Amino acid sequence: MFVKGRSLCVCSNGPLRLYRPIGVPLTSIYCGSFGMCISLLTLHFFYRYVAVCKPDKMRYFNGKHIFLTFSPSLFIFVTWSMTTYWPMAPDEMREIHYHDVLMKTFQTNSFEASFVAMMFQDPQTSTWLPSQLLSCAYMSFLMSVCFSVIVFCGYQALKQMRSHASHMSSKTKELNKQLFMTLGIQTLLPVFTMYIPVGCLMILPMFGIELGAAANNAAAFLGLYPALDPLVAILLIKDFRNFVFCKSVTSTYASAVSNTAPPSKILQASRNQSQNK
Repeated sequence: MFVKGRSLCVCSNGPLRLYRPIGVPLTSIYCGSFGMCISLLTLHFFYRYVAVCKPDKMRYFNGKHIFLTFSPSLFIFVTWSMTTYWPMAPDEMREIHYHDVLMKTFQTNSFEASFVAMMFQDPQTSTWLPSQLLSCAYMSFLMSVCFSVIVFCGYQALKQMRSHASHMSSKTKELNKQLFMTLGIQTLLPVFTMYIPVGCLMILPMFGIELGAAANNAAAFLGLYPALDPLVAILLIKDFRNFVFCKSVTSTYASAVSNTAPPSKILQASRNQSQNK
């Protein structure tokens, strides 16, 4: 990736980079995979919200309903890829604009390589290009919607877990505290590893802020998220941590719950304890 002037270029470095009929669509699909990633992450938080706050709605994740549940992610993936491919495919303007930097930085000939470029302005006439602005607006809209759903679902799940803390036994309360901290950090993690890096990568070129080859750092941050997310649970949930570091597990009940039951079961158990009292 490279940012030059008021534009962003994503160039293929794969074996089919010199065969544009396949290389350019694959590059667009690579861009669309980010849309699928954030939509699946949103679905993950929606599942947590349903499991904790609306356990009676878990049917949406079972049987034939699951295909309908995953359809928004598929829609976002397809539309994001198409929005990247049609308005941003290589043309003479893009080939000339990126020829020097791609050759110097990546030893790639822009007249032959497969790439897509979001160009907010025509580099010769300095006129704004509406198709690129609309594409960026659509992607920003999808990111905003997904981020809003994540924040809402994460907040509601944390609120529900906290409201039932007083009715839990000491062992369940300890596990609930660990889950509370885990969910809170996992809600903030994609903000710093996904939304901020990619958001800056899309918005800063609009204001003429050149990042150059440093734009590739956004992809590095995206690669960090899948590794850091499970580490949060492993390090903060006691039974997971004990297993990884080969320590003895003292909380059999917490171990059983954390490995077999979602947070909704923990909350249900706390409700039953409260009713019995």
